[in-house]
Amino acid sequence: MSALVKSPEEARAEAAFWLARLRADSKSAADETAFRTWLSEHPANAAAFEAMTDIWETLGRARRRPVEAPVESHFISRRRLVMAGGAAVAVVTAGLVIRGGAEAAVYKTGVGEQRHVVLGDGTQAFLDTSTRLRMAYDGTTRQIDLECGRCNFDVMASDKRPFVVNAADTKIVAGRTTLDVARNGEDVTVVLIRGSASVSGGRLAAEKPCVLKPGERLVLQRSGMHLDKPDLARALAWQTGQIVFENVTLAEAARELNRYSVVKIDTDLSVAPLRISGVFHVGDNVAFAQLAAQLLPISVHVENDRVQLVRSAPRERKG
Repeated sequence: MSALVKSPEEARAEAAFWLARLRADSKSAADETAFRTWLSEHPANAAAFEAMTDIWETLGRARRRPVEAPVESHFISRRRLVMAGGAAVAVVTAGLVIRGGAEAAVYKTGVGEQRHVVLGDGTQAFLDTSTRLRMAYDGTTRQIDLECGRCNFDVMASDKRPFVVNAADTKIVAGRTTLDVARNGEDVTVVLIRGSASVSGGRLAAEKPCVLKPGERLVLQRSGMHLDKPDLARALAWQTGQIVFENVTLAEAARELNRYSVVKIDTDLSVAPLRISGVFHVGDNVAFAQLAAQLLPISVHVENDRVQLVRSAPRERKG
């Protein structure tokens, strides 16, 4: 986009993308070079990046106390999956088949694994935990089937074939685009970071595809759909190995954190409705539970690969 027409919203959306990418442990020299190129493309970019950085650092300072876990020895890095027996396993697989000018490949990550891959056209994909996608390219179309999980796509712009992501029965057609697509069963979420994308199918009326603008998020669920503009620094925090909770129930927090660990959190019915906020590292459910116990009236019981959260017994008054 030229310097004359870039909107503040698009500059902020792109800045949020770069903030997440540069803080990810998969950051490469190519990412840094591309970031410097982006900074020089438009005068609004540097200011937008500085503003987004301030927002993120302010958020981190506000939540610093609950983030700093005292249980350092339990930390599970984004590139390691700690199994119950103490063995570390990290898995990502890709199978590539080329027939008659067509390309097909499957990429997947295991529990607790996040990985950057480069697709057949040069598009960069960043896979979140427990993600599986199937690439099928031919002479006319670049097609991705997201079977489960979440992925960030930085679409290669020089390839003129349409870039299509299928998630459940939802179809996303992207141009020169960076976007997040998440699928949980039949529920689909699309966050457009920059560029343009058209979403059709699913719970959208067939005759009315939704054309997203930078910074917008489209959520398609069984209960319906809604379109909003989230705080992108928070929405993209998963790319840095973090997660932001803002007044969510313990049950909701546990459900999201359990995606990143083989050590699962169980919430007793008496504590499931309790609410929590903060910025937390993913992959260490024991540390999260112990931090939650400092903030809420709960007790933590750890046994093998389960972390049970129950209501604390009321303290007896002295005297």
